[in-house]
Amino acid sequence: MNFKQTSPGVSFIEVMTATVIISIACIGLLMGIVHGRSELHSLQVKERATEELLNYMEYWKGRVADGNLSPSERAGDPDGDDVYLVGALGKKNSIRAKLYYDLDRLDRFNDFGSTDFNRYELKCWIRWDDRFITPPGSYAGNVVQERKLSTIMTVFEI
Repeated sequence: MNFKQTSPGVSFIEVMTATVIISIACIGLLMGIVHGRSELHSLQVKERATEELLNYMEYWKGRVADGNLSPSERAGDPDGDDVYLVGALGKKNSIRAKLYYDLDRLDRFNDFGSTDFNRYELKCWIRWDDRFITPPGSYAGNVVQERKLSTIMTVFEI
């Protein structure tokens, strides 16, 4: 009688193959988690920038409607106002942004004829450096994100 000899248990080659397959699957999962987390952080920063921009725009709409603008305020703000989207001044991982506005008085003539009202075009925008979405390298931190809003306001003289 010739019985076939089988060894009980798992061989070393099978264990190493299973380890390699599990390692590759774990690396893929971790890369997906890191990518998803960076995308969520980028969306959080964009949402915060949009909120700051909307608040800034509402502030200047109120100032224009009030009608008590100084000549320097009518010229716009080329230097910008600082705001922190993440963190604060002096913190390690803070993201600083600048808010700008430009105010132009429009002519009394438009596509539909002339008007007796004062009209202004208000443009507001925000810029920030997004260093989290760029891979490390020579261009890291040089990606500038920007959001813009504009509106035309009619000021009624009382």
